[in-house]
Amino acid sequence: MVKLFLRKFCGAGRLLCLAVLLFPVLAVAQQSLMVAGGAGYKRPIEEIAQGFEAGSKIRVERFYGHMGQVLAQARASGKVAVVFGEREVLEGAEQVKFSRFLPLGTGRLVVAWPKGKQMQQPKDVASAAFARIALADTRQAIFGKAALEYLQHAGLYPLVEKRLLTVSMVPQVSSYLVSGEVDAGFINLTEALAIRDQIGGYLEIPQAEYTPVAIVAAQVSGQDSAEVQAFVSYLQTPAVSDILKRYGM
Repeated sequence: MVKLFLRKFCGAGRLLCLAVLLFPVLAVAQQSLMVAGGAGYKRPIEEIAQGFEAGSKIRVERFYGHMGQVLAQARASGKVAVVFGEREVLEGAEQVKFSRFLPLGTGRLVVAWPKGKQMQQPKDVASAAFARIALADTRQAIFGKAALEYLQHAGLYPLVEKRLLTVSMVPQVSSYLVSGEVDAGFINLTEALAIRDQIGGYLEIPQAEYTPVAIVAAQVSGQDSAEVQAFVSYLQTPAVSDILKRYGM
């Protein structure tokens, strides 16, 4: 189809015409980068990406999942430039190597409940009123691991084990809380702040009850184009700091 178009409209100068036609497409393709992040931080990452796009005109492709999925995507595609996640997990990743880690804030675990329920303290989650308790994947999701650690540290796990509903990612826990399909759920503070008007409430878990969650933006080794460098620089601006603060980091 392209050749027919060129013969009809470009004549003898079709090669020059082709270059002219494709140049804008190639330019747009070059002005882009890909980032990936833990699903529990989708909302702030989206705001960061949108702010960067608006100011730079560089497109940011985004992928979200639990960290196992994120790292697998980064390895398979070879296109992911920056990964948002928990520092210890990323530092120990064998699938992907990183050249630098930019601190973004601290992840905070909360227990939340749907409208119609009430909780006075986090340990109330073990009471009979909370028959279905959701949490993210305890092997792959940062806050699934943190929730399990809290339950075990507080001596609550034997009491709630049979009531736990494990899902893939934090946003799924949020969906169940909003719809009232569960009686309680463990999510991060960032997610709780985003849905606070749609649920009954939440309580923060004391940070001494689980391993600290240091959230970083990790630059993938070898990903150092001008677009990537511009994005990494943007992550260190006051605009990004303001976004992170609003999301409880």
